[in-house]
Amino acid sequence: MSRFVNINGTLIPEEEASISATSRAVSYGDGCFETFVSYKGKFLHFENHFARLQSGLKYLEMNLDLTKDQLKSEIQKLLEENEIEVEDSVIRIQCFREGGPGYINISNRSGFIISNRPIPERPESLKLKTVSIPTIPSASLERKVKLSNSINYIKAVQEAKKKGGDDALMLTIDKNISETTISNIFWIKGSQVFTPSVNCDLLPGVTRSIIIELINQDLELIEGVFGLEDIYNAEAVFCTNSVMEMKSVSSVDDYSYQADHSIFEKLKDDFKVYKEKWIC
Repeated sequence: MSRFVNINGTLIPEEEASISATSRAVSYGDGCFETFVSYKGKFLHFENHFARLQSGLKYLEMNLDLTKDQLKSEIQKLLEENEIEVEDSVIRIQCFREGGPGYINISNRSGFIISNRPIPERPESLKLKTVSIPTIPSASLERKVKLSNSINYIKAVQEAKKKGGDDALMLTIDKNISETTISNIFWIKGSQVFTPSVNCDLLPGVTRSIIIELINQDLELIEGVFGLEDIYNAEAVFCTNSVMEMKSVSSVDDYSYQADHSIFEKLKDDFKVYKEKWIC
């Protein structure tokens, strides 16, 4: 059975879907996106993902003529057509600039593509490898939104996989811990939980914000600027994003960690309760 995608409000079989060969999405990666989970047709903080998408469009000076409720309706239409509204799946909203080529005379019109796919399988615990490719500095490109051109991340994960890792632990140009190619990172030492601050050229994820809220309820969180020695000396490490939620890290480079640390297990339980309350 064909899987459908939603292009500018029209449902099209995935194998028949197309955009212009001269599209700015193809030529320049000129756009932004959001990725999150449909929990059987419901969502966790959909409004936060929509707000970040709007921030990305504003940064790129693009207009998307859809309200939050209209966008949610377009997603539901796709889920129903794909007969997957009763299953968990990944939703991707891709916005791209319409118009012709060039850097000088560009339009502010935006098109959109909504697609969905099954939740990907990942190992129980991740192996991270530090790489030579740094995160892009915020002074060069806004880091608080999801921009389409991801070559920097692609090259980073290629290097990590050559070293035997599942993902890359990326550093800033000043050699401070930032993020992985797909997630935010936390680590535990004693009764404290650590995570890089938003000043470390990272994308501050929606799930990251939830975990920070949960930590602050009865644990001590330290956000700051950290070097590799800080994470090498940790007891446990974990990553977060909206699709894999929380995932333990078994190793960073040659340093190994406790996958079932009591604080990590508590935060997983707290996150499950949080989801049950806020998914709608």
